Amino acid sequence: MKWEVKDIEMYLQEKQYIDSVIIPLIPFSWGGQLLHSVREGEYIQILSKEIEKQLRGRVIMVPPFTYLRGESLEKSLERLKNWENELKESGIQFIFYLTSDADWKQIETQLDKLLWLPAVPLEHIESKHRVKFIDDGVGDLLKQITQEWQVRVQN
Repeated sequence: MKWEVKDIEMYLQEKQYIDSVIIPLIPFSWGGQLLHSVREGEYIQILSKEIEKQLRGRVIMVPPFTYLRGESLEKSLERLKNWENELKESGIQFIFYLTSDADWKQIETQLDKLLWLPAVPLEHIESKHRVKFIDDGVGDLLKQITQEWQVRVQN
């Protein structure tokens, strides 16, 4: 489900079945890392949309959490924890953070579930190969998400 009125109306009617949220973590930089930040953000947003399509009815993709590339991880984490608390207080059981920024891996134990994939420079790949890269990335992420659901259900 997307962050759109029609999908959120459906969520409000069916929220007992929708227990997961995907939060894309998108860096922002206008300086020397502009292209790198855009590449990471574009890739993560494409993957997020594809995951949402495949897990529609169980997952909501919320707006991206955007942070300054130079912002300290502690400051970003503090802001992100506010999102997490709001979601958990509303009954969301699973929060998946999706990123290509390796810095988040330093604090992944402080997050519900971090899903990290290195950004692929899609602009340099032929469209037919681009689809394969995206499908492979989505397949890997779907495995991680379903494993997380299974592990928590068993515990």
